[in-house]
Amino acid sequence: MSPNVRAAKLSRRESPRPQSPLKQVLIRLALAVIAVVIIFNIPHSLIPMFKEPISEASPPPEIQNVLAGKRKIVTVGDSITEAGKYPGGYVWLLQRYLNALYPDREIEIVNAGISGNKATDMQARFQKDAIDKKPDLVMINAGVNDVWHAFFDFQKLQFHPQGNLATGVSLAEYIDKITQMVQAAKAAGIRVVLLSPTPIREILDGPENRRLQEYVAAMREIAKQNQCLFIDLNAPFREVIGTYQKHAGKTLNLLAADGVHPNPSGYRIIAFTILRGLGVPAKDIENLQVKN
Repeated sequence: MSPNVRAAKLSRRESPRPQSPLKQVLIRLALAVIAVVIIFNIPHSLIPMFKEPISEASPPPEIQNVLAGKRKIVTVGDSITEAGKYPGGYVWLLQRYLNALYPDREIEIVNAGISGNKATDMQARFQKDAIDKKPDLVMINAGVNDVWHAFFDFQKLQFHPQGNLATGVSLAEYIDKITQMVQAAKAAGIRVVLLSPTPIREILDGPENRRLQEYVAAMREIAKQNQCLFIDLNAPFREVIGTYQKHAGKTLNLLAADGVHPNPSGYRIIAFTILRGLGVPAKDIENLQVKN
């Protein structure tokens, strides 16, 4: 056999035969079916990896205009709120953010935070410090002291890991007092915003924060049952602290000067999260600059 004939036969064996149009269609159809099966069988836990995350504070459409027509806001809380009136604090920031965003509205924020307060203390003074101020909107931030004081004896400076000190406020009483404040405000025609408590120390898996999650969940449920707005401040704190600790090791005081009371970074997260929860677009506030 001549070299030319042998090469020709070899070339015919190595060259793939063109597929028929029908076979190509069937292959494409099979691949499409396989792709659909894979998509619908992805575990639900993996789905968020393929979607843009939604902010905890992103409000649903029905609360986009919470600030519409509002002229006076009262913030009820503990030392986190009381100290929030100073430069860099969340109440201070909120006032200046709102002044910059809505210069024609003249929105006034009245700070009704008192150091050491728990839900029981806030409810006892709610009429005088909140309703009698005749606000259009009241924000209530309670829960840190309710849990923290059950674990720490401030007189003896001793930590009680069981969290059974009588100076704390039980979950049942917390629910009752928060509900009373919400219903009293609504009866007076005042819109209510519930702000969840921020972490207690930055040991996210510690006993205080494990218990605190029950109070956060309870506040969320109260808001749902009473059709008022709930803004989760705890979640962004946990996200930032957790991410930092993952990459830089355990730390205590990343967002709070003493592990509880926010530093300027912590207060900025609170203010930003509240504004987003009230319906202010992130693009309108993320580059805002405020001066002392």
